[in-house]
Amino acid sequence: MKKLATLFFLLIGFSTALLKGQTTTPIFTKIYSIFQAKCIQCHSNAVKTGGLDLEGSGADKPTEVYNNLVGITPTNATAAAKGYKRVYAGRPDRSFLFHKINGAFDTYYKALETNEGSAMPKTGTPLTSVEKEFIRQWMLFGATKTHIVPEERIRTFYDTAGRALSAFTTPPPAPDAGKGFQIRMGPFFLAPLGQAGNEAEYFQKWEVNLPEAVEVNRIDHKIAGSSHHFITYNYNRPTDADGIAAGLRLNAYHNNINLVAAVQEATDLKLPERTAFKWEKDRTLDLNSHYINYSSVQIYKAEAYLNFYTQPNGTAKQEMKANLIANTFIYIPNNNQTTMFEQSTRIGTGKGFIWTLMGHTHKYGTGYKIWQRQADGTKGTLLYDAGCPQGIPGCQTPIFDYQHIPMRYFSQLMPFNGNPTVIHQATWKNDGLAAVVFGATSADEMMVMVAMYVADTAGLTGSRDVKEIEDVKVFPNPMTDRTTVVLPPSVSRVNFTLFDVLGRIVLQKNAISDRQFDVLRGDLKAGLYLYRVENQDGRIKMGKILME
Repeated sequence: MKKLATLFFLLIGFSTALLKGQTTTPIFTKIYSIFQAKCIQCHSNAVKTGGLDLEGSGADKPTEVYNNLVGITPTNATAAAKGYKRVYAGRPDRSFLFHKINGAFDTYYKALETNEGSAMPKTGTPLTSVEKEFIRQWMLFGATKTHIVPEERIRTFYDTAGRALSAFTTPPPAPDAGKGFQIRMGPFFLAPLGQAGNEAEYFQKWEVNLPEAVEVNRIDHKIAGSSHHFITYNYNRPTDADGIAAGLRLNAYHNNINLVAAVQEATDLKLPERTAFKWEKDRTLDLNSHYINYSSVQIYKAEAYLNFYTQPNGTAKQEMKANLIANTFIYIPNNNQTTMFEQSTRIGTGKGFIWTLMGHTHKYGTGYKIWQRQADGTKGTLLYDAGCPQGIPGCQTPIFDYQHIPMRYFSQLMPFNGNPTVIHQATWKNDGLAAVVFGATSADEMMVMVAMYVADTAGLTGSRDVKEIEDVKVFPNPMTDRTTVVLPPSVSRVNFTLFDVLGRIVLQKNAISDRQFDVLRGDLKAGLYLYRVENQDGRIKMGKILME
């Protein structure tokens, strides 16, 4: 995994494009001026309410104020008991200052408790949404004195009607108390399509701060349709993250790190019964979010939410593991001809049993397949076809959509041995202006396989079903004016959702009680669409519909 992680050093230099055309004034300079205008009536060097001086004194007042904030434990006992700092670098959720200024700005943050004092500023002119966002972005990007944020983008998002586009209008619900916890990564702001800064891939180390060792048996990824992927890593030891800068960063700097899970679209990853990720109480994660703004006019507010569901340590019989395998030695010429690369590889270091498989390419990708590898090195059973619904080989009309590459689940776990056990193959057709090689941005290409597996099946009695709805039929497909969805007898009262290739909902029908219903095209344009059928018991079926 250490070797794979170094691939993301390709992101070095990406920051120049992200901030091109933006102000070059460090954001803390702006924040210090906000403090002077709106906060020093209660927090001057003479008053110091709560022991906090936001005015400063001496020759370098901004530096003194900075040192009064970052990494400093608040004098408020309740906030200190929660592990807050006045400013916790990289974490507005653990920064007491942000809780004090938040008010009604963002409902994700809990309201102040009575014994945490009054909201700031207590008197005078309130902070604007732009000012609060400046402060949050400063914290998110590590609370340094030198970081620069895209001020014009943020002002446009909040101040210009019709120029705001959000991944989420409201934060999604978190797990119930005692059942798990939620992590939010972001937000960060992207320029419109065609402008510098319309795409970003960020990493962020995240100290989970668990009260005790736990098992995670489900990760519900809440990401928007314009998310290119979300990957969760963990450091082997908390000390392995000590040298990693706090907050959102563009460079991976991965050492001694392992994959937890990788998804390309919103995915509720429910692990098989009696399996789980096993986490110690001082677990430190590294989060990786990649978003692209497909709007040509609107500023995009990108963020991701992960709901982790937990159970007591010792409940699971087998530990779930994951591996990300990349073939970096790819070259796709711009000749508009099919280019193919294959690679024999191993899933793990010993014997095991596969739960999921997934491939990943960028925009020139036309297919991704994975075979079992036979003893003589030839291809055996085809295990995965990214052009088919759920990645299950054998569909009549494979349709490859690089933005929504499926994950295949094996309800009966697939055995493998420690030698190279699979052959993965990707194909591309480059009709662009230049040849491309392996790289991190959507202008580059990738050949990446993700597998999740357990070392043994001992103790995994009972169902290992991943709760997919089987035998859903959609015909005709391709369709012209309408298509019919037929459900199996065991399914009743479903919700049906149709998405375009950008992940936007274009049709939704809820509480359908009929086993057969029609989907009318209406004014939808020709192209590829994705559907989701969800039953009341949480089982789902996802597939593709082509409109001619």
